Amino acid sequence: MECTTPGGVAGMHDAGGMFRIADDIREGGGFLRRRDLLALGYTDGWLRAALRLRMIFRVRHGWYSVPDAPDPAVRAVRVGGRLTGIAALESYGLRVPRRDRVDVAVPRHACRLRRPGERRERLVAGDGIRTHWSDQRVAELGDQSRWRVSVDDALAHILATEGRDIAVACCSAVAHRFRWPARRMDAVFARAPLRARPWRALVERRDEAHGETFARLWCGDAGIPWEPQPYVPGVGRLDGLVAPNVYVEIDGGQHDPAWTGDGVSTFEKDHARDAEMARRGEWVLRFSYRMLYTDWAGCLAAITRAIDDDRALTAYRRRHPYRPRHPAPRRRARRRAASVLNEKEGDPPH
Repeated sequence: MECTTPGGVAGMHDAGGMFRIADDIREGGGFLRRRDLLALGYTDGWLRAALRLRMIFRVRHGWYSVPDAPDPAVRAVRVGGRLTGIAALESYGLRVPRRDRVDVAVPRHACRLRRPGERRERLVAGDGIRTHWSDQRVAELGDQSRWRVSVDDALAHILATEGRDIAVACCSAVAHRFRWPARRMDAVFARAPLRARPWRALVERRDEAHGETFARLWCGDAGIPWEPQPYVPGVGRLDGLVAPNVYVEIDGGQHDPAWTGDGVSTFEKDHARDAEMARRGEWVLRFSYRMLYTDWAGCLAAITRAIDDDRALTAYRRRHPYRPRHPAPRRRARRRAASVLNEKEGDPPH
């Protein structure tokens, strides 16, 4: 039998059925077309009631989503395509270099693209969207692919549109996070333009952040070998090794004492590790992301000087091995005798 919703709309036989509409949209990939919802048993009256109760919202003509849908996904669907490139990788939880623009793949036959912030207006230059007419028809895709391309396709897009540093950083992030086998990464590079294929040898699955990848690449450009994630017993792993006794750390926001993001600040732990390295006769050069991006020349000069000093100090230590400074026994005895004599000479007469 039919019943009436709180909004006064008649619909499905179960009064609580309307309240499942948001869950059904989430299970359908976060975005469903009107005809998909009608096929699930909802009516236009139920859709109007759900819109009025703000349980769902209309992304563009004929498309519905839920209030907690990712904003980049809403922007892509509103334009008329799917997230690709760096924005797609971010949606999979990867920490990759950010871009001000959002790349959206649209079908080759697409027209009447909408602005990302206003579904009633046409897309214009300056909306922060870069469209690519190279995608499949949405109707040909599975539910979970309606608002973003696969990781493989996103990487292929990045290799075709980005420079070496960003492309290698994204590939390294994927290899590290998802533990891709080499053959899968090889398949992505086989789809890349000829100019990008040599970058395959630069992908490093041990890089834990794109700052490490940039530092590794830029050190390589300067002729400085970089060993990723070296392990030091009693200390742990560090970002990179550039000389036998010189390590480099690239610090993100979590290394700040005022860090308020996910997890706890590593500020105190970092300083304890640096002190332990100094006790071992080794040292750590620590650079922030801001230093890395705005003053790489200064960072490189510091690394080069540290490497030169390490070579000189290593050569000196070979000739003069380090020995703890302890007074010789005879010297201590002479000092003790002199001290006793001075005390006797200074005694007042009886």
